[in-house]
Amino acid sequence: MGFKDEYIKRYADVNSVERWYGKKQETILCIIPSKLAEQTFATNIQFELNNFEQPNYGQFSINKFLNRYLAGSRSLRESRLLSRKRLALVTSQIGYIDPEAIDLVKQIDRYQQAREILTANHSLTLEQLLDINRSLEVENQRTGSLRQNQNWIGGKTPLQAAYVCPPPELVEELMHDWLMFINNPDLPGEITAIVGYSQLLLIHPFSDGNGRTSRVFLQSRLEQKYGDIIHPTLYRLHKNEQYIDAVQSTLRETSPLVPLHSFWQESLAWGNELKRRMYQILAEGQAELNARLAMRALSNNARTLLDYLWVQPIVCEAGLGKHFGWDFFTAHNAILELINVNILEAHKIRQPEGAIIYDCAIIFSTWQKLDDEIVQKVEASAA
Repeated sequence: MGFKDEYIKRYADVNSVERWYGKKQETILCIIPSKLAEQTFATNIQFELNNFEQPNYGQFSINKFLNRYLAGSRSLRESRLLSRKRLALVTSQIGYIDPEAIDLVKQIDRYQQAREILTANHSLTLEQLLDINRSLEVENQRTGSLRQNQNWIGGKTPLQAAYVCPPPELVEELMHDWLMFINNPDLPGEITAIVGYSQLLLIHPFSDGNGRTSRVFLQSRLEQKYGDIIHPTLYRLHKNEQYIDAVQSTLRETSPLVPLHSFWQESLAWGNELKRRMYQILAEGQAELNARLAMRALSNNARTLLDYLWVQPIVCEAGLGKHFGWDFFTAHNAILELINVNILEAHKIRQPEGAIIYDCAIIFSTWQKLDDEIVQKVEASAA
């Protein structure tokens, strides 16, 4: 059976429409997801998440820490090639020039801003969604509007694609249905989050940034009910076939959406256990810091700086001045206090020439253990 025949067989029981493509005017089969607004969904969905103690560790946030894996087009392993130290040097405000790190920092910041905007709003308009898409994919001038072109997922052309999205003339109608569905106050947040995420991917309404926009929508909707979670798509890295089945389960109106595809329960439970282990690692890092402090008292400024190190473990006087409004001497004195208890260490860097930064090895070590745990957990899920 040829590729085209396999494609037709795979989507034989779903709505589709043929379109011409390319100079040879070959036919492609565009898949049309079933509309959601008039379907009936379960209302008894509940996940067991965040069911353990979660102390504060300075200003640290696990979700902000994980944004680097969600904010761009890099895979988890590719993203790790750009070290946390390179990112921290860029955000220290020392003037360190690293274009690749600067680009990822901007992507992370944009993703976080979009997440906060969506989490704060329980209803969503098309204009707001377009603004989110535009903010996440600033490099492409066509983002921030509904696509006018045919797109697809997988393959160099739609003739080799794993999934050919609805034709552009149907996108506006499908998005109107999507908005009615996700804004329905009678549906559980879990349903509007997960089914809405899948449908948004299947419609693929934007020229670019569909994955990022869909990811931040799913995360923000689940967090409205459960608080910070580990994003389910991290689980899919070695469960891709199961993930695709889960997303495409919304294609068929007769699909057993009650209960939701097992992928979602598995991925969220996996993330909950990963988060529990990450908090154990954070506690171990805090214990190391406490041992350095012993019974020594710190000034209020030094305490403030210590909390800040959990999110910015490389600092300089200029950066602290911008962040806290401190003058040079106030910042330097706070740094010296932490140097004296062996929490910070001074280093001269190559660029800017002669610049001195101060870093916290304990927190970088803790961050490394967190990243290692994520990769190990992903690899274990594939076994």
